Amino acid sequence: MTPLLKTSILLLSAKRKMLRGMQENLKTIVMGSSHGDYGFDPDYCELSFNLCCRSQDLKHSFYLYKHVTTVAPHLKNLVLFYSIFSPGNRMENSPGEKDICPAINELFELGLDYQDEHLATLSNNISGHLANFEFDIDGHAGFFPTTEKFFYPEDYGAVQRANEHLKLNADSEAHEFLWDTLTLAKASGHNVYIVIPPVRRDYKEATGQDFNSLFKDLISILQSFNALYLDFKVNLINGFDDEDFKDEHFGDFDHLLPTGKGAEILTRKINSVINDAGCRACWQPARHPWFR
Repeated sequence: MTPLLKTSILLLSAKRKMLRGMQENLKTIVMGSSHGDYGFDPDYCELSFNLCCRSQDLKHSFYLYKHVTTVAPHLKNLVLFYSIFSPGNRMENSPGEKDICPAINELFELGLDYQDEHLATLSNNISGHLANFEFDIDGHAGFFPTTEKFFYPEDYGAVQRANEHLKLNADSEAHEFLWDTLTLAKASGHNVYIVIPPVRRDYKEATGQDFNSLFKDLISILQSFNALYLDFKVNLINGFDDEDFKDEHFGDFDHLLPTGKGAEILTRKINSVINDAGCRACWQPARHPWFR
């Protein structure tokens, strides 16, 4: 056991307990990293569940989604938070974050094996011991707005934060799992909403690039998938360029305050797009400025 593994087991077991209580009626599942964990409040999106967690990458998002498809019979929508760092983010390769992996894998029975010796040891140590483990945290539908929410200090600097993410943006190793996710969603008859989360103005300026440059690979994948499956369209929600998000809505450079107005605004917008898309017989250009 390591401190991060212990913390992850507590947080994720609380999410699992809540999910088990909701899964029969669940309509919308939300996946992704801390941007979703901090920024999506299920109170403002009907029958939704926040299954995001710190550093969750596209690989673990896919396997979590795959798990949820087996336990939530009425699931209709997948909301996937996709950030600047998502293309190259592999949680099991991150020295400071990788201990989260065994907790996700064991609690949600993902069936993953890790080549890293350290992760393999941790996985073996907890294997078979968490099936009935439960933990309670103050929150709702997987959203814990006041628990384990940390923010980067201002002196860390927007430039340093943005540069760390841009290094991962230059990679595309994780995109195979995005394709797998889209394929599973199509096979399951689920609607997909990919959310580019909002960021603070100084962080956005520090990237030195616009939306189309930062997310060109994502846009290319969605175009290729849509060309292959003409009857399946993925909804891309652009919070990156949304001017409704003000600096005071953020706890740091790229995380919304979970208890602030920003999380409510973002979730209401996602809910609005889901409801609007659900009312259309077929896909058409959206009327919302944040909906591409």
